[in-house]
Amino acid sequence: MQISADCASSRLPTLPEWVDGDTRIVVIVADPISQVKSPEFFNSHFVQMGINAILVPAHVSPNRLHEAISGFSAVQNLAGVVITVPHKVAACDVLGVRTTERAAAIGAVNCLRKLEDGGWLGDNFDGEGFVIGLEQQGVSVSGRQALLVGAAGGAGRAVANALCATGVARLRLADVRRDAVEILSTELRNRYRHVHVEISDAIGRRSDDLIVNASPVGMRPSDAIPIDISDLNKDAVVADLIMKPQKTLLLKEASAMGLKTQPGRHLLLSSVGQIAKFMGVVV
Repeated sequence: MQISADCASSRLPTLPEWVDGDTRIVVIVADPISQVKSPEFFNSHFVQMGINAILVPAHVSPNRLHEAISGFSAVQNLAGVVITVPHKVAACDVLGVRTTERAAAIGAVNCLRKLEDGGWLGDNFDGEGFVIGLEQQGVSVSGRQALLVGAAGGAGRAVANALCATGVARLRLADVRRDAVEILSTELRNRYRHVHVEISDAIGRRSDDLIVNASPVGMRPSDAIPIDISDLNKDAVVADLIMKPQKTLLLKEASAMGLKTQPGRHLLLSSVGQIAKFMGVVV
């Protein structure tokens, strides 16, 4: 049985009307991929700004990251790659990737811009986006005592540097990767001598003003709450970098205690425009 072209096409999902042969492509790589919210936020930004570009998700396992980045370099209308869990640290070592001074200091990238010579320039807007997101919600980090859990990961390293750079008084670092968090604490002490940096367990104290989960614990329904917040003071702010679910068990518990919470979407919302501009995806 022959199916007419009109009938067949009517069964296909309708593409966004801005996608055509001139559309520039941005790819986000992750493993797993289902939790990423970047397509929603970036594509909304592109539409609102009248930018002919689209961001699409790509599920890339760690052992094929180098291969994927190399392949993307052959796509001439590809502007760049957004990097997320668990690739932010590993992407720094991909062949052909150079980093900005900020990304080199952090030791992780969250985006790559394609260069004319076929290489890539990596930068990291996670920390800056997180701090801006807090400030937009009326929370200043200056002078605060913060506990950062998952500090040794790509996002954690970015947030740690940003907190120190914007005037946090004391920063407690927690991570199951003890060697990695010890290296990070030494780097931060050398770079930000005005900040008291120490290694800690994932347990909130009454003296903590800001609690941040930068670990992936909380993405799966079976995950336990990654931080003990039972002893926090009533003015503490609890933040989670996880995008999906939007309200993690950690944030639900904090809300039930009457604490102010900060979901992960604020970091991404604060970073979208900066990343798009870095990649040259502008009107």
